[in-house]
Amino acid sequence: MGLFGGGDNDRGHMKQVAEFLFEGEEVLQTYGLLLDFVALTNKRILFVDKTAVSRRTAVISIPYSKVEAISIEKGKLWSLANRVEIQTKGRTYELEFLKGADVMGFYRTLARMIC
Repeated sequence: MGLFGGGDNDRGHMKQVAEFLFEGEEVLQTYGLLLDFVALTNKRILFVDKTAVSRRTAVISIPYSKVEAISIEKGKLWSLANRVEIQTKGRTYELEFLKGADVMGFYRTLARMIC
């Protein structure tokens, strides 16, 4: 289980992400990832970035205004997950969603927030 928990739209996600929110910020939705989850708020994207080699875990926060592009990769029958890439000026983040997660819902919501 990851830093924030597991599963789509879990109440545990909301509780754990609360410590990272600032006054007036609201969680719109959470989505299950292979290792943790991603949360979309009314201000930004929050997710956990794990580096397996160094065993480091970081909570990443990206304001919607800093997202330059997003792309979606839909899994095939043999695929374990669907992927969304979030590109910022400095880096591209790859989010691997659990099979069955509402990856299209995430993509649509994120596209609406950055456009």
